[in-house]
Amino acid sequence: MQLRLHVIALATLALLVAASPTFPQGELIASYATPHLFALPTATTTRLFGMGGFVTCIKDVGFGNPAFAGTLQAGQGLARYSATDFDRGLKMKGMQVSYAQPLRPGQSGWQVTYFDLDSDQGWVSASGLMALATYEEQDLAVHYGQRVGERWVLGLGLSPLFDTEANYFVPGPMLSERLKSDVDFGFRLGGLYQVDELSQAGFVYDTYDEDVSWSGTLLSAGSAGFDSEEIAIGVSRQVSEQVLAAIEWQQLTTEGVGIKMGDSGFRFGAEVALNEAWTARAGWNDGALSLGAGWVGDGWSAQYAFIDDWNDDMVGASLGGSDTHQFEVRRQW
Repeated sequence: MQLRLHVIALATLALLVAASPTFPQGELIASYATPHLFALPTATTTRLFGMGGFVTCIKDVGFGNPAFAGTLQAGQGLARYSATDFDRGLKMKGMQVSYAQPLRPGQSGWQVTYFDLDSDQGWVSASGLMALATYEEQDLAVHYGQRVGERWVLGLGLSPLFDTEANYFVPGPMLSERLKSDVDFGFRLGGLYQVDELSQAGFVYDTYDEDVSWSGTLLSAGSAGFDSEEIAIGVSRQVSEQVLAAIEWQQLTTEGVGIKMGDSGFRFGAEVALNEAWTARAGWNDGALSLGAGWVGDGWSAQYAFIDDWNDDMVGASLGGSDTHQFEVRRQW
């Protein structure tokens, strides 16, 4: 599935110094094509964000690993809202809606997810320069999962819709740039392996080809192609009747116009059942602390997560620190 992560800081950095004759134009475009850190590419559920942002190895409504579609026993859906406020005024807002249905309960199934991201105009900075920026993204992903043995389940994901756009404006010299991307081809593969009754391992491999086009004051209109890749591997274990714990590793890369860039890191997290209805969660996502809580009723559930300085190592220098709040409502039938 054509999923990627939003590295806004890198795109901003390249834009703000693009007027320098020593700055390579290719780095500006490659920066925008880098995996997108706040969008559908690493989107998971509010419950799993509260544990650190797991994608591969914990079953949940709105799963990111397409293999989980092969484990569905009943239909389910969710609506998730996410708001990230940065210190310099930029506010990113994301809405995710997912619907899943088994074809043969416990053997095969499918899920469709729509994601919409936009932002209020806010300041970004690099090399002592300041600019106003806005961001938009729309994604549609379809997952299919199939059990292939007693212990193995495999899945495939595709995105028929995957569009992004960024606009930058420097008030003083009246400079503006627009960058837009379209995905030509891509897919996501996922797998699950039941290690034993208490442990489960999972993986996700995602790749896509993207065309990035640009126009504005600094750069003549043009376009370039990029290849992006995501690899994630994780393991979860039911430590006790009340405690679920997991660890996951992820690597993201983008390559084009002679430039290769990316990021990698670990996630750790746990969930504790306080009683039959309430759970508490905590996690660590490559330096970002996350906390969460959830309530489960008769066919309904509600979830909340907080993330402190999400992806700060990639965006903190340009956007400042951040607070992220997520809210989610689910239904199973």
